[in-house]
Amino acid sequence: MINSEQDIPGGAPAQDEAVDRILLGGAKGAVVLAGIATAIVIAIWFAFYLFVFVPRATAP
Repeated sequence: MINSEQDIPGGAPAQDEAVDRILLGGAKGAVVLAGIATAIVIAIWFAFYLFVFVPRATAP
């Protein structure tokens, strides 16, 4: 089950070390996802600026 505890040989200190190893990896996937989302938003903003505001500025 998802909430069942796993038996790690060595007891609580070994389990703490296992958790520390997992946490050292960090949330790389979340950072990548946030970076991609930010890049998409900036690209949409530039496209809107180039295709809407720039043509209107040059029109009489």
